[in-house]
Amino acid sequence: MILVIVGSKGMLGSMLGSVFAEYKPLLLDRDEIDITNSDSVRAVLRAANATHVINAAAYTNVDDAETHKEDAFLVNEMGVKNLSEVAKELSATLIHFSTDYVFPGTSVDGYSETDSPGPAVNEYGNSKLAGERALKESGCNFYLVRTAWLYGPNGKNFVDTMLQLAQTKKNLSVVEDQVGSPTFTKDVATYIKTLIIEQYPFGIYHAVNSGKASWFEFAQKIFEYMQNMPVIVKPVSSAEFPRIAKRPAFSILQNTKGPQVRVWQEALREYLTLFAR
Repeated sequence: MILVIVGSKGMLGSMLGSVFAEYKPLLLDRDEIDITNSDSVRAVLRAANATHVINAAAYTNVDDAETHKEDAFLVNEMGVKNLSEVAKELSATLIHFSTDYVFPGTSVDGYSETDSPGPAVNEYGNSKLAGERALKESGCNFYLVRTAWLYGPNGKNFVDTMLQLAQTKKNLSVVEDQVGSPTFTKDVATYIKTLIIEQYPFGIYHAVNSGKASWFEFAQKIFEYMQNMPVIVKPVSSAEFPRIAKRPAFSILQNTKGPQVRVWQEALREYLTLFAR
């Protein structure tokens, strides 16, 4: 396997590099490859003679995507189109990440891999949905892996934000009417490794830690595990915490066909043990 990881300096990309280290992947970020430029993608992947490409590069600023729609679509749609077309030319397998935000978030039971995505409730979700369509239309061999509520080392995330706020505040207000599956990047990377090594059928997969929680419940659990941080967490509604972009209320992803993933509480405890500052 000649593995290329694109977006290798990001939170998910860096964890993928660690989990796949034994395969000596080629680690690429924006300085080495411009996924929005088809010539750049073709030259780099051909030179590497890639057999597997993991795309962990994305425009992920949900609020900024509302006012920078073209930038979001350039990376999240055109970037995917370029990678998938070159992957097809090379007969390589492309592993691409999408998001729970491609769903409207109206189903309290969540969404399975067979549910049709859309309509998204914000431009970030729309751009990721467009990327999914480009991937499916390309004709390449792909794993389309949706994930959600990611946290891990080497990137801005909810867990670290809570811990940083707790350094100066003993009372925190956290939204309770948005529900999803908190997910550790280590478990996503391990999930991808299993898909590839065990040669799961190509198609759509949902890689999230098992179980669900609101942001409020997620925060409560963080401080329950961090016993040296006596913080009071207050539940509030989304209306009391306005954001530029609307968020889906129930963005729960069901993993019905992929490798089983541990419960989110166990993953969170490990992350805090290893990485909490």
